[in-house]
Amino acid sequence: MKHEAILDYYSVNGELRSTGETEIFDRIGGGAIYEVVKLIDGVPLFFEEHMARMRRSAALLGASLDTREADILTDIRRLSEKNRCRHINVKLVSAHPDGEDLFLIYFIKSEYPGPEAYARGVHTILFSGERENPHIKTLAGSFRQRVEKARRETGAYEALLVDGDGYISEGTRSNIFFLRETGICTPPAGTVLLGVTRGQVVDICEGLSIPVTEQPLCADDLKTLKGAFITGTTVDVLPIASIGEIQVPSVSAPAIQSIIQVFREKMRADIRRRGGDPTRIDSESDRSLSPRRPPGCPG
Repeated sequence: MKHEAILDYYSVNGELRSTGETEIFDRIGGGAIYEVVKLIDGVPLFFEEHMARMRRSAALLGASLDTREADILTDIRRLSEKNRCRHINVKLVSAHPDGEDLFLIYFIKSEYPGPEAYARGVHTILFSGERENPHIKTLAGSFRQRVEKARRETGAYEALLVDGDGYISEGTRSNIFFLRETGICTPPAGTVLLGVTRGQVVDICEGLSIPVTEQPLCADDLKTLKGAFITGTTVDVLPIASIGEIQVPSVSAPAIQSIIQVFREKMRADIRRRGGDPTRIDSESDRSLSPRRPPGCPG
């Protein structure tokens, strides 16, 4: 497993370790399951939803997740304090090398979109490929390096996966929504990794009386779109400006802007519920993470 823990400390089964101690990462293979949770003002956003998905992934692999949520919350809080960082992505990893139960918690570098990305939308590309098992979030990823290479070469923020039948399934690190004349469509739940933000957006659309249909979109139909956006822990709800050579007027679509506004309100409510400062959301898009010490985390 790649050693990707940044800052000064990470946690193994509740024990703090220096990020200079990397041996344990070499013992963890691709069968581990993980979740990435956004920390804002020390609050892990939508924590219960992330843990529910992690437990579902474990169950699908015939494993169990015995670490208590209260203990995980305590360890995240302690890690935040020791690293002097309250605004960052935290990764939770459950692994069983040689029959030993390991639960790792550590901070990771993440590619946060800046304010311009939300104002103008991002560029995406199409990429042929599918997840081996769309319902399990594991560390295995046979074509991850090829995707990252294609993104770098084209300047794309995200790559949208296209299956063998020509249908768009999801982003490599996000879920996808398309705005059409009749409402919003998104790939069926049975064919994609069900993101926590995706579930929040579906609920928001219901509250806003925006019809949502779960159906695949053929790549040939992209020119008919009225808008599109991706969702995920790192990006929240992010408009798409282009898919390959096709321009998409997402940022001018009132429905998409309404969804973004309500989602941010839900984020604020979740932070407030755990005693954090919800106004910190407004400064989140102004930061990007450096390999060692993110802005807002004193060095």
